[in-house]
Amino acid sequence: MYSDRVELAVVTALEAHGLRRRKAGRGFEVAHAASVALIVGDHGFDEDTVVAALLHDTLEDTDLAPAVIRDRFGDLVLAMVEDVSEPPRPARWRARKTVYIDQLRRTPRDGSRAVASADKIHNLTKMVAGMRERGAAFLTAFTAGLDEMLWYQREVHRTLGERWSHPILDEHADRLDRFVAAAADLTRSA
Repeated sequence: MYSDRVELAVVTALEAHGLRRRKAGRGFEVAHAASVALIVGDHGFDEDTVVAALLHDTLEDTDLAPAVIRDRFGDLVLAMVEDVSEPPRPARWRARKTVYIDQLRRTPRDGSRAVASADKIHNLTKMVAGMRERGAAFLTAFTAGLDEMLWYQREVHRTLGERWSHPILDEHADRLDRFVAAAADLTRSA
């Protein structure tokens, strides 16, 4: 999957994210982006989708201008990144998530759906590990409560599956099932 374009996307992600840590304090934002790109690549998606995966959080979490993505990678990559970007943070959590889900529902691009699914696969995997390692203390890093997170994760998967079928969704479903089970374990032990 190596190409000069993919390498430029890695560089762009590093320029944008730097060495900022993820919300729960474990891992780096750019490592998450690279993981999402690897998941997309493992499922056979094309270079544009891998590049979009590497950049999927740059518009949402950094001050990288959309024009940089367009100039370096083209309109299609920019459109995919926009499809999977939430509105700015001053908006309330539920409102941001609802806009994101609506964007997934409306996009004509399978690449956008793949990036969204891969993003959730990685997030769910890390969240399950965090809940198993740290229990309820892990959840304090998040704005939303566990019930809201469950709603959101289920709704994203359901929305992606409404008009699209791909093996990445099967892996996504498996990771979602593990998250639901870990949440139930956490609730029982509380």
